[in-house]
Amino acid sequence: MASSSSGSTVPASEAVQVLVSLLADESTIVRDASRASLEDISALNPLLVLDCCAAVSRGGRRRFGNMAGLFKVMAFAVRALDKGDADVAFMSKLAKIATAEMISSKELNADWQRAASELLVAIGSHFPDLMMEEIFIHVSGSSSALPAMVQILADFASADALQFTSRLKAVLSRVLPILGSVRDVHRSIFANAFKCWCQAISQYNTEFLSHEVLDADVMSFLNSAFELLLRLWATSRDLKVRLSTVEALGQMVSLITRPQLKAALPRLVPTILEL
Repeated sequence: MASSSSGSTVPASEAVQVLVSLLADESTIVRDASRASLEDISALNPLLVLDCCAAVSRGGRRRFGNMAGLFKVMAFAVRALDKGDADVAFMSKLAKIATAEMISSKELNADWQRAASELLVAIGSHFPDLMMEEIFIHVSGSSSALPAMVQILADFASADALQFTSRLKAVLSRVLPILGSVRDVHRSIFANAFKCWCQAISQYNTEFLSHEVLDADVMSFLNSAFELLLRLWATSRDLKVRLSTVEALGQMVSLITRPQLKAALPRLVPTILEL
């Protein structure tokens, strides 16, 4: 730890607080150096770093100039936590900090949003139910943060197929009812999410052959989603939507029922060839 000229040592918490404040420095070099130092400290004492980061995060983007850097450090520290050190109440607090920022903005895919998603996914690695319940609060057709929440669920599926897939029914039961009202500009996000979710299912089925997750309810959800994507989204005027939809359909074909796939082929093949 750094020492003053009188030989006294700076308390660890104060040193970390200084480094956290430097995350918002005007200099990119200083920001990067501060983040690297905080990640080094997180590997040894993640709770100390998280406490200091949480303290400055309360004001959000209006009061702290680099929420992306702050959330990335917090995500790193959460991943560095031993399972026994991850306190559910504290993780809930961090999850609410991240989601509060996300629902306060209509931006999509900003640096700070991707970093907030990274933090939530890291929390999910310790407490998947806690993280997903926090997300589910904002998964509704009236929420402006809905696309961002769906993207987080996609990121979580890619990061942890086991934890996500075992909770797949809860996700689909909330997303399917609002799928038909998704605006065209957001459809590529939802289609990418279905691609990630289906990839997670396939990985789960490969690694855990004895655990069946595709029960009648899940199959019904997937069949309904497949039909909607093929019938409406795959014919969108937006090329990005068409491409992401076809990618999602490509992952879904191995999961839907054989009769449905056979019936869909006359529409699916031309859709792919027209891209």
